[in-house]
Amino acid sequence: MKNQKAFTILLILNIFYSLTLLLYPMMLIIVAFSGDGPGNSPANRFIGAFAIIMMSYPLGPLLSYFCWLFYKRLSFKWAYVMANLPLLWVIVIAIVIFLIQNTRS
Repeated sequence: MKNQKAFTILLILNIFYSLTLLLYPMMLIIVAFSGDGPGNSPANRFIGAFAIIMMSYPLGPLLSYFCWLFYKRLSFKWAYVMANLPLLWVIVIAIVIFLIQNTRS
């Protein structure tokens, strides 16, 4: 093993992200019922963005598996970056939810 600490961290992150994929179908159901209905309100635009972000979520965990390529090349910093790629979706989802709540109030 090249770096025990990096291996452990990458393995734990990949297991955690794989488990989040099990909840993905439930999140799609939530997205399907998150709309306000017909109309052209600002909240509908953000809800559309939220739906697109949620539908593209599996790309993050699947791309994070490429961290093992960087681990094999002994580039541990890039391995950590690739392993934490799904956190970008969490940040973007939090921002969009904040915007939706502000437009509805």
